[in-house]
Amino acid sequence: MNEDVARLAEAVQHPTLKRILALWEGKRGGRRWPSRADFDPTEMVYALGDISLFDVHENPRRFWCRLDGTRQVELFGVDCSRRYLDECFDEDYYAVAQQSFSRTVDEGQPQHYSREIPYGGRLIRYEVLMLPLSSTSAKVDQMMVVLTPFWA
Repeated sequence: MNEDVARLAEAVQHPTLKRILALWEGKRGGRRWPSRADFDPTEMVYALGDISLFDVHENPRRFWCRLDGTRQVELFGVDCSRRYLDECFDEDYYAVAQQSFSRTVDEGQPQHYSREIPYGGRLIRYEVLMLPLSSTSAKVDQMMVVLTPFWA
């Protein structure tokens, strides 16, 4: 396992996120990033409701949600599937998401966050892993976002 990814794996708490990170690293092989096509949903049945898939569009940068995980939809109360992320959330939450998503693209490295934020009139807690993907091996143009909520 790459040293940066190993360090990240130590910070991740939820077992689902640890498994997905190890799977991402294995699919990457010697490349900088795996592609979405490298992943078979039957290998990730344990996490399917936690996974959202995004395309990265540039100029201006926007994030198109191909598929929003059902547990993410339950947590936030909005299904972003087939919509841009900036169309789904209010300005404050979108700013947080935009910064995290952009960091993943700009650095080309998986990112991990544990958050507790006010959202929709309640406090929500979650742990999220953002995994860069590339269809061309030249740049990050897709992302797998795996979010595990902490239910109170």
